[in-house]
Amino acid sequence: MINSIKILVTNQKGGVGKSTIAANLAAYLGMQEGLKVSLIDFDKQASSSRWTKKAPDIGIAVHRGEVNYQSRGLALLSARASVRKFSHGVDVSIADITWTQAMPDEFMLDFDMILVPTSSAKFEMASTEIFILEYVQRHMARLAVNKQFILVAPSRVERSFSSNGILTNLDFLANCHITPPILSISDIDQYVYEDFFCVSANTEISNNFCQFGKFIAQKIQERNEVRQSLSINGVSLNLNIMKKVTVLDAYRAKARNLGFYGGSAATPLESSELVEHSAAERFIPGFLKK
Repeated sequence: MINSIKILVTNQKGGVGKSTIAANLAAYLGMQEGLKVSLIDFDKQASSSRWTKKAPDIGIAVHRGEVNYQSRGLALLSARASVRKFSHGVDVSIADITWTQAMPDEFMLDFDMILVPTSSAKFEMASTEIFILEYVQRHMARLAVNKQFILVAPSRVERSFSSNGILTNLDFLANCHITPPILSISDIDQYVYEDFFCVSANTEISNNFCQFGKFIAQKIQERNEVRQSLSINGVSLNLNIMKKVTVLDAYRAKARNLGFYGGSAATPLESSELVEHSAAERFIPGFLKK
């Protein structure tokens, strides 16, 4: 590959398997696809980097990303510096970070793919939709230029789970895709720090994760092929997002009533003006507010 493909694995909420996916995806791409992979762990818990370092050495370059959270500007600059440094000389770099308002979402624009794990719980999927829709609306022009892929990964789901009919409010986004689901593993502790899913002796686990890994590998190839193509029209994208207003309002109303964790989705700003946000505020477009 001429340029490293950069993948950001992120979610606002913990417990959805984000670090597990980051570590095991790095392992799959390295072992099964023969790619040179760098794993950049930005999380304080360092779960994905600890797993990858303590498991058998398969040649993945593992790094701890540094973020200076003294200000949003410094957070962005320091995070970008880590990604730039640790993505050099590899085919794919995978960054693992729990999303926080302290990090400007311009950071997400630096990546070829955003991979958002979500559980199958209705409200967590709703929160994922809001997270993605708000991000896309704020950066339509830039996304039209960099043609970023957005991938949603149903994670830790039961065997009976079906992806049909989920996350329908994202259907209109041409570059947004739902990955094959990743099954819940009851005895996951036997794998943590010991081995990787794609080479598990349990064929159900290995086949399941390999299916997910092959999907991501295919998207990596597609991303290399279409970097210069334009598949999302900014104007039509804006009109489609405006059609989702009532859906987002309904989610927010339910979130407020239930005390759901949804952050800014549950507490929109009072002003309807499109204004710049400070470190203490989350910018929410006027037409996405009640």
